[in-house]
Amino acid sequence: MGVITILSDSKSLLLASSTWLLLLSTCVLALMVYFVSHSIYNLYLHPLAAFPGPWYAVISNVFFSRTLVGGKSVKIIRDLHEKYGEVVRLAPDELSFSSAAAWKDIYTQRKSGNQFLKDEKFYITNNTVRAPHLVNMSDPVKHAQAKKIMSHAFSPKSLSEQEDIVRKYADMFMVAIKEESDKGPIDLNDCYNWITFDILGELAFSEPFGSLEARKTHPWVATTLNMVTFVAYNSAIYRISPKLTKSLLYFVPKSVAKGRMNHVLQSKAKILARLDRKTEKKDFSSYIFQVREEMGLTDWELSAYSNSLIIAGSETSATTLSALTHWLCKTPLVYSKLKDEVRSRFESSSEITSQSATFPYLTAVIHETLRIFPPFPFGPPRITPLGGETVAGVFVPEGTTVSVHMWSSTRNPKNFKDPDAFRPERWLDPNSTDDFSGSNPFLLGPRACIGQNMAWMELRILIAKMVFLFDFETFDKETDWGNDVDSLLLWQKPKLMTEVTARNVS
Repeated sequence: MGVITILSDSKSLLLASSTWLLLLSTCVLALMVYFVSHSIYNLYLHPLAAFPGPWYAVISNVFFSRTLVGGKSVKIIRDLHEKYGEVVRLAPDELSFSSAAAWKDIYTQRKSGNQFLKDEKFYITNNTVRAPHLVNMSDPVKHAQAKKIMSHAFSPKSLSEQEDIVRKYADMFMVAIKEESDKGPIDLNDCYNWITFDILGELAFSEPFGSLEARKTHPWVATTLNMVTFVAYNSAIYRISPKLTKSLLYFVPKSVAKGRMNHVLQSKAKILARLDRKTEKKDFSSYIFQVREEMGLTDWELSAYSNSLIIAGSETSATTLSALTHWLCKTPLVYSKLKDEVRSRFESSSEITSQSATFPYLTAVIHETLRIFPPFPFGPPRITPLGGETVAGVFVPEGTTVSVHMWSSTRNPKNFKDPDAFRPERWLDPNSTDDFSGSNPFLLGPRACIGQNMAWMELRILIAKMVFLFDFETFDKETDWGNDVDSLLLWQKPKLMTEVTARNVS
């Protein structure tokens, strides 16, 4: 009897195992059939099937998602444009453009009235990642309402008041550079972060972050890249499956997640502390509080507004200053010409203002820096409206994610001759064949950077004072800023170790 029972149990177990194995095999086969059929559809039957692109990008979102968080997406996408042309299919439902004409078609108001709205895959806002604010808000009506209020912070009157603050901190910065460089070579990347974040701290919260005084980077600054990297992971995972974003922390490196949370908490604490001070001074926060009253912002949304302004107005300026320094030292003739222009106009650095520093060559150098190393090298994605629209002479079906890849556009030889060469003269040549509409570092249209005039003021003053007061020489001239520098939405800049020598001027 016992033997019969054992045999019976073994038979039952074998039958159960066979059933599970059959079920598992069926599931695997079903998934394979789904993947193959889905891939065939995306390759040959999809509305975007006629657009060129690598097959491995076309069949699913996995390739582009991995590219976003791999750090090399800037170079990869440019390489794809060089291979396939000015429009490339990067994912099943996504097209990237590099032509100058595409900028206007995608980002400005169209005569037809159709709008290319922001793509939620990139601008997704939720309580676990980020709240809606001026930069990521997709609703055009709410965006226009918020922008109208915030625009007062960047009016001509406000800019005049802000210049006094910028000049004060610029002079403090020059003292810091002199004292630190007397000790030996310095990393100008860190130094530029000191000044840009302190200026924005004063303009946004009526108090600096204290970086210039402490001569070290504020903890909030140190977590900025963590915050942006977290957003990149969120966008990448959302592209594969929106449901996976609920488990986002399982995919993000722990150091990034921790840095992002610290950044969020510091942002909230900073804006709420400013709210409690109730000063009459008109800073950026006072306008954010007005947005809060008129649009009913939560504390979370309030901190998101201030956080976005700080990142957009400081990290990008610091990146431009670093890139400009790198390219000046890498192209001695350009540096020499800029020194001659600046130093021949002033007898003292106190004479340098945003108005007095509007020299042609200095302006061209800034333009060329923003072209060859745009602080934000990607193009903000948009969705084509109902009925589809024409972009750069090509009809694009409705519901397609489209963007102009900033880096590919500014390095496109059809837009700029010798695109990899740092040649400020191109911006001064009346006979130039370059298409300057291919470079839009501040974007254009209703979503253009609201603070670009302030950025230009800051750059003119800081660059003119640096060139007037110091000679500088970077150690690393071999690194190709772009192909050799990683980017996760923002650049992961290498160190900029520099020998700085003060001139005998004041």
